[in-house]
Amino acid sequence: MCQGNGCWCVSRTVPFDTLNNNTRGINVKYSIEKIIKACNGNYLGDNSLLNREVTAFVTDSRLAGEACAYVALVGERVDGHSFIKDTFSKGAYLSIGEQDYEPCEGEAYIKTASSLEALGSIASAYMNERNLPVVGVTGSVGKTGTKEMIASVLSTSMNVAKTKGNHNNEIGLPLTCLETPDDAQISVLEMGISAPGEMDYLINIIQPKVAVVTNIGVSHMEILGSKEGIYKEKIKIAGGLPDDGLLVINGDDEFLSAVKNEDIATHAPVKRFGFDRKNDIYADDVRTNGLESTSFKIFGLQCAPDGIDVSLKLPGRHLILNALAAAAVGDHFGLTAGEIVKGIESAGTIKGRMNVIKAHGITVIDDAYNASPVSMKAAIEALSEAGGRKICVLGDMFELGDESDKMHYEVGRFAAEKGVCVLFVCGEQSVEIAKGALGVNPDADIEGCAQEEHIEVMMSDPQCPVVPEFYIFKENDRMIKKIKEVVRPGDTVLVKASNSMRFSEVVEGLSK
Repeated sequence: MCQGNGCWCVSRTVPFDTLNNNTRGINVKYSIEKIIKACNGNYLGDNSLLNREVTAFVTDSRLAGEACAYVALVGERVDGHSFIKDTFSKGAYLSIGEQDYEPCEGEAYIKTASSLEALGSIASAYMNERNLPVVGVTGSVGKTGTKEMIASVLSTSMNVAKTKGNHNNEIGLPLTCLETPDDAQISVLEMGISAPGEMDYLINIIQPKVAVVTNIGVSHMEILGSKEGIYKEKIKIAGGLPDDGLLVINGDDEFLSAVKNEDIATHAPVKRFGFDRKNDIYADDVRTNGLESTSFKIFGLQCAPDGIDVSLKLPGRHLILNALAAAAVGDHFGLTAGEIVKGIESAGTIKGRMNVIKAHGITVIDDAYNASPVSMKAAIEALSEAGGRKICVLGDMFELGDESDKMHYEVGRFAAEKGVCVLFVCGEQSVEIAKGALGVNPDADIEGCAQEEHIEVMMSDPQCPVVPEFYIFKENDRMIKKIKEVVRPGDTVLVKASNSMRFSEVVEGLSK
């Protein structure tokens, strides 16, 4: 959980992962006395400090400042308790931890059984006090894009608070809640989980009125064991919905399509969305215009019995699903057809997520933030709609469990079938993508002919679609250099990998 001299940070104006920026959020005003009650902690300090109002919460000691509360977390590499004294020297009003600390004059300290649970309890109390309707968004793929689309739709008639970026975990979510602006009328929050029990923790904090589940994939299968295990953990989001709430699920998904109320311990109505006309809300008459836009018609909304025409200015058929989920939520909250269309069509691109960049005569599809087999194939499908040569720059996908090699191989086969002209891969697992792209035996040693960190092979088997030109690398720098040698005006380049592969460096290298 921790990075550097502490852990994660909270800021209203910058993403939580921008740890080197000293900006802090100043939304919350919470007295130390109320914080003690919220987390049921043991207060150590002078009682004269109890009325002090904390104006920000941070979990990164480098971002501590005047009037903040510092929550000390114990991470794999760094123990945040080591920096408590330093945060007080920077003007912190309060520190919260789970270890012994003897406060000096003017210092307020709360000792709890768990710093993380204390943070969650404080955020939960704050959200209860605000009493805002919350839309919770979870799923294996597409959470951030769906969250952004829902927020765009709702913002046509309401002041919307939302998760910044994808800061959706057990630390980022409560910090997001504690940043909720005073004028917010509704909150759209992304909920990411990677282990059993995490969804329960997140639900207790935000208590959503509407829950959206985008799909059930294979991300985190290494920890959750199977798609069934992933489904059981994610569908918990529906358990606490009120009777007048709503569960919005992807009806095209094999697991979600069969969901019934008796399976999810809620009487809230269920709305299914997707391309299949059996869904409550579905898309039809889909027309793509390369990477420029996708037009379609949405059916099934109460506010538009005859359907609504939408032109989504984002590439990729799979992003239509985000729009359908957003339309369902907007319809539930009483938005008009015009407001829903306006919100969908005004949704912008997100850095690292199907963000189209034109530079130096080429088109770069920046989808480098994260990757799973489902999102890889969806991005390659979108690439296939582009003009010119189609080039894939793909990296490792993580936390896929025992089926990882097979899933990487299948991505390579898909790329070949979709007419990719040139393939660059980087990483230990991505060699399997290259094998799939060539249609060779998964046990083949295609690295055996490597020269200077890359391989170039020209193949043409009429019985098996193949990517005619491919390169394998172990380092981003070398790969970027080779891409620049190979790419030419008119090419479209898809860049995608799990975030820890740092493929944002590839996007930056091509853009500049």
